[in-house]
Amino acid sequence: MKAYVAGKPILSTTDWPSNVCCVVFFVGCNLRCRFCFNTPLLEFDEKFHVDLDQIYQEIEASRFLIDGVLVTGGEPTLQHDSLRAIAQWTHEQNLMFGLMTNGTKPSIIQQLLDANLIDYIAVDIKTVPNTTEYAQITQIKQEILPEIKKTIAILKSSNVRYEFRTTLVPSLVHHETQLRKILDWVGPNHYVLQAFRPTDTVLDPKLNASFSNEELDKFRKFAHENNLVTRF
Repeated sequence: MKAYVAGKPILSTTDWPSNVCCVVFFVGCNLRCRFCFNTPLLEFDEKFHVDLDQIYQEIEASRFLIDGVLVTGGEPTLQHDSLRAIAQWTHEQNLMFGLMTNGTKPSIIQQLLDANLIDYIAVDIKTVPNTTEYAQITQIKQEILPEIKKTIAILKSSNVRYEFRTTLVPSLVHHETQLRKILDWVGPNHYVLQAFRPTDTVLDPKLNASFSNEELDKFRKFAHENNLVTRF
């Protein structure tokens, strides 16, 4: 089986909390988030179309260093057959399988959970649960909030380890009032804050500013007061 995959799997000690993993980057995404820094992975391109056996061989080179395989993107659930295949292969190697997703394909996530193929899942929560604000960030007209809400409900009723993550972005996601609305939506127990860092590949070149240390300290204080995790 083939899949659209960018580059070789990379070894990571930070993407999956408390675990060492190989990160596989699936190509193709259904959103166009303004602060996205993986812009080369947004469009399906034949140069990324590779045999999964090649990816497996590259993972096997790190087999005894890792706890699991983490697939991110792009949006991995767009390639659901390939995603399921790599999840099955990973478990056959007695490794854990993790997924990073934007949450817009709850039926795919439910199928993977029903098959006991996911050990960890992280869902990007872009902003408050408001159609207009979500569209301002994702730059798509399609209504996706109902699907994301389904994903949240699925994970809350599951036994899988999961996280909801929001990237703090100057001028976009930068108010405590926004974070409180998201907290009311997803709950505090599995909610993580991370900070935007401008890069040359960010989709919207106007987003070229970082938060000051003082601003980050305010977010850390907010996180501490609400029992949240910060990764910055």
